[in-house]
Amino acid sequence: MVQVTVLNWAYEHYLYYLCLSIADTDCVISESDTARIKNELFPNVDSNRLQSLQREVYNEYLVHSEKERTEFIAANAARFLRTPAIRAKVISQLEALSGKEDENNPAWIMFRYIRKVINTLK
Repeated sequence: MVQVTVLNWAYEHYLYYLCLSIADTDCVISESDTARIKNELFPNVDSNRLQSLQREVYNEYLVHSEKERTEFIAANAARFLRTPAIRAKVISQLEALSGKEDENNPAWIMFRYIRKVINTLK
């Protein structure tokens, strides 16, 4: 199990982690990926706050292996996605971010994993 220090994390941190998980499926998180995440999911967040959030989440994300990332997503979903309304919103946002539904699209495959984790929460 992944042991991480995320005690000061809020919902936005976890959401950004999910976004990085989708963006990184090609093993590169480009400036266009981070710009798209900002524009589509965090358009109203102050730029200084967003830079701090990006730095915190990215530093945590980088220390995880691919297996640890999926474990982290599963282990923390209930903590950060507490209501059905929030869960539905996140699924909708991540689905738009992941691109075209295609079994050969790694971003779509990661989205499906995240959706499954979210949909199994009680």
